[in-house]
Amino acid sequence: MTDIILGIIILGLLSLFLFFAGRWIGRKLPIWGVYICAIANVLLIGCYIRWLWDNVLLAQFLPFSNLIVVGNWFPLLLSLFGGMVCGLIPRLGVETRDFNKGLRIRQALVLVITQGIGWYAVVQPLLGTVPICTDNWEGRICLQTTSHTCSAACAATLLKECGIETNEQEMANLCLTRRGTLWQGLYRGLKLKTAGTDWDVEVFSGTADDLKNGPQTTSILMVGIPTAESAPPIYSKQYGWIPGVFHSVLFFQFLPDGNIHMGEPTPTIVEENWSEEDLRILYRRRGVRLVKRAGR
Repeated sequence: MTDIILGIIILGLLSLFLFFAGRWIGRKLPIWGVYICAIANVLLIGCYIRWLWDNVLLAQFLPFSNLIVVGNWFPLLLSLFGGMVCGLIPRLGVETRDFNKGLRIRQALVLVITQGIGWYAVVQPLLGTVPICTDNWEGRICLQTTSHTCSAACAATLLKECGIETNEQEMANLCLTRRGTLWQGLYRGLKLKTAGTDWDVEVFSGTADDLKNGPQTTSILMVGIPTAESAPPIYSKQYGWIPGVFHSVLFFQFLPDGNIHMGEPTPTIVEENWSEEDLRILYRRRGVRLVKRAGR
């Protein structure tokens, strides 16, 4: 967890700097200027949530194992906002005998709310316990032995395909698996296991056509159906896909007959062929693969 602790320290120092920067803005700028900056800050938070918070582009900007921490900018943006509010509060009140006491209470309340929300977003993926797994393989596929470790099992298979030994339990630990695995956690586990090897981790997004035209190498895909209406009824009623529950599977290659060779960590399936229609319906346009490092 050294990388996680380092990420929290970095985030904490940057948050402290931004708080004092915001406080300076709140104290020195004209009040109307502070309002404009605060509104811009709120809009920036909205843009971050809408376009960047869960975007795979973060892995390109911050290609570190602690991406799950340093890619979470809520503490930074909320520290800047909280600093502006704390700097502005003394300028809005009328000085009375209890002015300073009320001022401190309001500032403390702003700090508790903004920092509480910001840091909860950071530590929430770290809360809980890692599922207890066993080490079951069928051929080249690591089988998931709990209902929450499909990503960890797929990661073990992907690494073994590249000659890196591991197992489901180790990957569940490294990927920060709790009641499932975030893609940033999967990225962490793979980054840690490939450190010092010829391999690096690539997170990609795109359509089924992009996958077909891209490298035909083993990859982990995020799949599922967001709602019952987003797929023909046969997928939920006969094939067992639960609306809103996402799953990790392995993509191997497109076959000459047009089908796709897939790997399933589910013990009752293991390997199967999907049609292109299956892929278009189930693929959630996000995946992870290992690529050779430059110059190796």
